[in-house]
Amino acid sequence: MSRLGVEKHNRKVQTDILVAGGGTAGFVAAIAAARNGAKVILVEKRDHLGGTHSGGMVMMIRSMRHMRAPRDAAEKKVMIAGYESAFDDQQVVYSIAQEYIDRMLETGSAWGMKGQATARQLFDPEIAKWMIERMVLEAGVDVWLYAQSTDVLMANHAVNGVVIENMLERVEITAKVTIDTTGDGEVCAAAGARFEKGDPETGFGQPLTLYFVIGGVNLEKTLDYIRENPGEFGADYVATLERLRSEGKPFTVLPFKARIREALANGDYPIPYGIEKVNPETLTYMARPMFRNGKFRYDLISHNMDMAYNVDATDRKQLTEATIAMRDVAVRMAAFYRKYVPGYEDSYLVHTAQAVGVRDSRRIVGDYTLTKEDVLSGRTFDDGIGRYGSVVDVHDKDGKQSLMLAEVGGGGWFHVPYRVLLPAGIKNLLVAGRCISADYIAQGCTRSQAACMMTGQAAGTAAALAIRRGVEPRAVNISELQKTLIAQNQLI
Repeated sequence: MSRLGVEKHNRKVQTDILVAGGGTAGFVAAIAAARNGAKVILVEKRDHLGGTHSGGMVMMIRSMRHMRAPRDAAEKKVMIAGYESAFDDQQVVYSIAQEYIDRMLETGSAWGMKGQATARQLFDPEIAKWMIERMVLEAGVDVWLYAQSTDVLMANHAVNGVVIENMLERVEITAKVTIDTTGDGEVCAAAGARFEKGDPETGFGQPLTLYFVIGGVNLEKTLDYIRENPGEFGADYVATLERLRSEGKPFTVLPFKARIREALANGDYPIPYGIEKVNPETLTYMARPMFRNGKFRYDLISHNMDMAYNVDATDRKQLTEATIAMRDVAVRMAAFYRKYVPGYEDSYLVHTAQAVGVRDSRRIVGDYTLTKEDVLSGRTFDDGIGRYGSVVDVHDKDGKQSLMLAEVGGGGWFHVPYRVLLPAGIKNLLVAGRCISADYIAQGCTRSQAACMMTGQAAGTAAALAIRRGVEPRAVNISELQKTLIAQNQLI
């Protein structure tokens, strides 16, 4: 009998592979494991799969291609404005990620061309939930939504599964291999794995975001205002927006700094949680028309901005306070737009995201830790399980500095080594997604959507191979793993 007076059913379930967390890395890990012959259970505490990819309304995958860093502030504006329509440079992430995009394209739920991805691949986050469910179920995965992990099953430093609880039952799921794709490394931490948090100099992580959508926008009037003020926005940026709009391509609108300065002087601009003031000169946030049912909806604009600083996202109290504050910021940002930005006079807040955008929390310490130097030099590894070439994207921690956008060197990509998926000292456990073993700067690259999908696929495939060969994941034959991933169209 529980303390609430409801008797819970206790039962035990066995599976080959348990994937804990159905977000961007988790759904791909589950598909990969199942397609490689394993019996898979995917558990997710929310009511949808995809995490911030879908419920978090991120609505774009960055970056399945190498991304060149801007040379100066003016070029930075132009590049950010046009990433969603750019097919430049080498694509390095394919496989399940590309298959997912192609299927979204077939349903009119993504923009672009089949078989390729843009630098920031735009899609409809609502249809993403449905498409992810279709792909996971077609692979034969047993999906458990509303499934909260409350404990880990362990013996002799080996993870043997997790305990799932809800209002009705308590279930012990035993698994030969468990994959932690919770984003926060929840299973790893419960198993005693070592981890790091935040910038080693300050202890603070990157700011949090709560995406929000504003409807009723007359974007043509907004673009007219931008055209009429080239001195404020920059002539090249204005020309880029005009070209992309005339070609019917996606684009990103950057902050209206003159209007922000005016609103700040009048006390009408919301200050994000955790900082005391905003610097309009270093402020970076993005607004994009949404793509729905095969076309851009220029009256429906998604907004992404840093809203909460100096928050430990693994602390329930801090995260609760930050979430409430961010929703307040979203409401007040909608009011700012109505009052100060041309084209938004009759606009309204449509909704805020289901899932908070957490850029970093725990970083699990693995058998190897990917470093800033590895990423920026474009290092290759003998145990590489995929390539990645996104810019290193580290947002400021105090609202005063510009975000960091550093380019990957070498051949334009680096290897993600298999060892970063293996929590040090723990057996039968893999990790994928934004909490893999990487230092603070390297994680600013590997936290991105495409990297999460790529590491998820590698973890799911490795887990299935471990079971097939009767070995612990740490003993998987790297050559066999790489050949299997290559056969699945993953670049090594």
